[in-house]
Parts: sequence; structure tokens; C-alpha cells
Amino acid sequence: MQELTVKLWRVPGKERLYVNLSGARGEAVAWLDCRTGAVEIKVERLRTAALAKVEEWVAASGRPIPARTVTAASPAPAPIRLQQDPPPRPTAVAPASIPALPPFTTEDDLAGNLPGTGVQGMIREEMDQRKWLVRVAAKLARDPLTSQKLVTGLRGEEIVGSHLNGLRGHGWHVLHGVPLPSGADIDHVVIGPPGVFTVNTKHHPDSSVWVGDKRVLVNRVSYPYLANAEFEAARVTQLLERWCGHPVPVRAIVAVVGARKITVQGSPIVEVLDGERIASLLASRPASLEPHRVDSVFTVARRRSVWAQIGKRG
Repeated sequence: MQELTVKLWRVPGKERLYVNLSGARGEAVAWLDCRTGAVEIKVERLRTAALAKVEEWVAASGRPIPARTVTAASPAPAPIRLQQDPPPRPTAVAPASIPALPPFTTEDDLAGNLPGTGVQGMIREEMDQRKWLVRVAAKLARDPLTSQKLVTGLRGEEIVGSHLNGLRGHGWHVLHGVPLPSGADIDHVVIGPPGVFTVNTKHHPDSSVWVGDKRVLVNRVSYPYLANAEFEAARVTQLLERWCGHPVPVRAIVAVVGARKITVQGSPIVEVLDGERIASLLASRPASLEPHRVDSVFTVARRRSVWAQIGKRG
């Protein structure tokens, strides 16, 4: 039987799980509407296998998907050909275009980045804007000369990063401070048997955090964490699939550190986890990527030059 893969697709107001044949340009076999439970079978001969893949994903995700209603796609009407029409000529299918990876160099390797690398760069920029005498006086007075927001953010990334680093050596790869062309960065990118995750760390010491379907409240103040994380994961999915040549579903996670209380209600569009427990929570998930796929994604993702292409058309 042909191997089937699953891929989650999201746009505002819609969320579907696609079941495809394996390969860079695998044919769509079926899809699940995650909000209604509707399943459409596009390849009837693979109905049983596709439904099994859907149920396997639903069970692994732990999400409250409505009861499934299965329909078959309506076949397209056959075109009417006149008797004198010549038979159609066979057309060659162009192979998927996978960019060639640039030569691997030490400067290009992100695997050595420490947690908080991006924030540390912002702190250095702030320091460089200060006059030399001011920096010397601040050092003697033990004044960090940087905003408390950056200091708090750095500490949060260091906490989450230290927990994620514990996954290394067990079939997992972890990247920190992945730079983007905009000047921002992705706090952590985690690649392992359960899949690929972008982790956005939020440090809110002694705060009350409430998570709804589409928003996060910290001490009753709303933050766009979920929408930003979802958009980030969607872009990373496109980037990695382009350079890997096979489906690479990426899931977004918001890791909250230091909160006194985290309350999750409804079905948030992005997972919100306790940053202190994130490593054990990820490690407990079922495998969905074969070891060779994990390694191939890491080979691509560790390169700075690849991330410089995010958001750009092929």
C-alpha cells in the first residue's frame, strides 16, 4: 500500500488536515475540516487508509474534533470530444524544484546558538548606543543599562531553552535564536520524532494568564501571542517544505514562564504550555516523523542562509 502523510493547513477561520500520498508533490487523498468534523474522500480506493490516518492524527493531537461525517468528492464530468478531435498528447510532469543547499560553514551553522541569542544581540545594541564613560560607570555600579523588558525576556528564553536542551541526544534537535530577515528571531525551533515546533517564550513572573480560542490575557491585558505564533509557524512550514521537498507540518507553541496561574479555556488556535514542563510534554507525544526525516529537516534548518529566504518566493 502507498504511504500516506498528513499535513495541517490553517488560514483565518479555516483549519484542515490533509492526507496526501508521500512524496514532494503527493496527491491529495482526503481532508478533514477540524472545526466541523467533515471528511471528504478524494481517492476512493484509499478511503479506508485515509480515514485511519485521520483518526490516528485526531487521537494523537488530543483535540476535541467533532464527530466525523464522510463524503466522497464529486467526479469531474468527462470532457466531450468530437470524433475528429486528435487524441491528447501526453505531457511530461516537471519534477519538484528543490533548492540546492549552500556550502555548510561554521558561520552559517545555528546549532551552536545559546538560548536568548537574539535578545542578547538587542542588549548589545542598546549598550553600544551609550557613551563609553557611561558604560564604564554603569559597570562599576553594576547597572545593566538595559530595559527590564529585555532582561526579563532573556531570562525566560534561558529557562525554556535549558529545558529543551535536555531533549538533545534522544532523537531531537533544538535551535535557539533563529534569525529572520526582518531583524526579529524565532526563540526556539524544536525538531524531533513528534514533528517540528516553533516555540515562542513569554516570561510573565507572578502573573495570571488566561488563554481563550484566539487571545491571551495577562493580568487582564490582551496580547496577540496566538495569532503571531500561528503566522510564524505557517511561514516556517512553507520555508522548510520548499527546501526539504516533502511535507513538514510545523506546530506553534507559546511557552509561558513564571506565571502564578495559567488557565486554558476553549480550543486555542495555538498550544500554550507551561515553559517549565515543555520538554516532558513534547517527549511524551507519539512519533510522526521517521528518524531520517528528522535529520533531513535539521540539516536544512540549522543553516542561517536558509532562514534568510523566509517569506521570499522561490
